[in-house]
Amino acid sequence: MGLDQAKSLFDTFKAAFTAEPCDLAKCEELLGQLKLLLFSGSAVLSGTGSKQEQLLVRETLEHACFLSIRRRDLPAFERHVSQLKMFYDRQQDLPPSEQKYPILGLSLLNLLASDRIGEFHTELELIPVDEAENMYIKQPVQLERYVMEGNYAKVLEGQKDVPKMYYAFLMEKLIECVRHKVGASLERSYENLPAQQAAQMLILADVPALQEYAIKENERKARSENDDPMGDFTPSLTRRAPVGLVKWEVKDGRLHFIRSEQKRMEVPAVDLMVNTIGYATDLERIV
Repeated sequence: MGLDQAKSLFDTFKAAFTAEPCDLAKCEELLGQLKLLLFSGSAVLSGTGSKQEQLLVRETLEHACFLSIRRRDLPAFERHVSQLKMFYDRQQDLPPSEQKYPILGLSLLNLLASDRIGEFHTELELIPVDEAENMYIKQPVQLERYVMEGNYAKVLEGQKDVPKMYYAFLMEKLIECVRHKVGASLERSYENLPAQQAAQMLILADVPALQEYAIKENERKARSENDDPMGDFTPSLTRRAPVGLVKWEVKDGRLHFIRSEQKRMEVPAVDLMVNTIGYATDLERIV
């Protein structure tokens, strides 16, 4: 590749990325051109490129990670993190990157917010013990403990302590994940409960916010029920075997859980077995 040409294009991309306001579409276009130029040969990816080339590619991929978060494109973020790990593994050959820990922390938080606990622990095992004390790594680890303990108030407090602007979006996603968990627990525990109490438990501002959330939850469940699992009913932490719908309705100052006939006939022992198998499946991934 033409290193001078690539550096010039990277400088243009970086200037666009740091501009206020930032034209994200323009940044994405420049990034595409830059990656095409950088990856046109296999030398960099195979580790045989010059140190200057590898550093330029590493910095490009780091900016690509942050751009993906700003665009809320998590699949692209995960692809860029996967590519970056190759360069982070070559730390003995390259000077340390200041962005390594913020990006690895974002990756852990993304897995946690996606309820991919098995993958979260697998990634954590790959981080050396001394590096796990880094603030960017410690925070998602602490948040994972709060989620596993059901200490959702602490998760909510964690929004105030996010160490970098890019964490805010993933914290929103984590709060949404927590709401799904709390909602599932409420469905199993109540036929109905006071709307104001339910709003507080679901980390919502007020009853109108609860009404809006109930509509979205019903729509989400309807989409989930209509999804075709292609014959695969293997349960997991994030997908249980179809057992009918529980519709949410805010009425007369209370949140009601209206169960379908199929849901009423659900056998608790079967429900327990499904969840146990799901936990065992995810535990296998960790081990």
